[in-house]
Amino acid sequence: MALIWISIRIILLGYERIAGKKIATNEHALISSWGFFTFSLLVMFPFFKDLNLNIFTISLISGSIYTISFFLYVYALSIEDASIIAPLYNMNVVFLILTTFLFLSESITLSKILGSLLMIYGVSFLKKDINIIESYKNLFKSKGAIAMIVSSFLMAIGRTLDGFFAKNMNTTGYSVGIYTVVSLELFVFSLIKFKSLKPHINLIKNKYKDLISGGISNSYSYIALLNAFKYIDVSIAEPVSMLSTLVTAIIAKVVFKEKISVRLAGILILILGAFVIYK
Repeated sequence: MALIWISIRIILLGYERIAGKKIATNEHALISSWGFFTFSLLVMFPFFKDLNLNIFTISLISGSIYTISFFLYVYALSIEDASIIAPLYNMNVVFLILTTFLFLSESITLSKILGSLLMIYGVSFLKKDINIIESYKNLFKSKGAIAMIVSSFLMAIGRTLDGFFAKNMNTTGYSVGIYTVVSLELFVFSLIKFKSLKPHINLIKNKYKDLISGGISNSYSYIALLNAFKYIDVSIAEPVSMLSTLVTAIIAKVVFKEKISVRLAGILILILGAFVIYK
């Protein structure tokens, strides 16, 4: 079952960034985030019955962290290539080493350290230049890249909480709880900023197809991850999920005409680093 759930996760997550970029293009990141994750919640309608007050209360903790992380994720997609954001999304694997050590008592090993260094090296290929220092300079000049790195750190905290909570409750109910919290908080923030529902309505009118496909990809990839946690550790499920980055890069080349040849090398190094971490 672990293989089935992880495979679903890889395919859906691979397409999620494509849909997310389509939604965020030429739209305000806050409105795009609201639309993306509200539709993710809506397509989870069959599982609403699994949500109860206790689950919702617990979901407030990780959901609030995800609200900030998901906003930064959509903001990053709106201003940077999907084939750059996807690998940086998976840097949460490195951050997970620290968070799972602190909160889940998972050990820090030599392989985790070496794998992390390998992943950090792989990142330099995303904006390759004449040497590694210039490559990192190029990367950190990108507001989208920086936003995604911060998002990945927050995501690692969220995933750590998921790994703890998901083993003790209904995973679909917990998923609905998370997305309810995220959707409500983003709606409140966007309403405060724009003081009108017009931007929300316009987004739905203009991008309903991408909102639906993005919502399905995002929500069900998350459910697949939570179900995978029942069979394998969070520290294994996350690096295997990184194969989705290849799916994103290939689709981004076709849909957005992104130049991915050099980035593919970096993605492969990142994936190798993840497997070294959790060999």
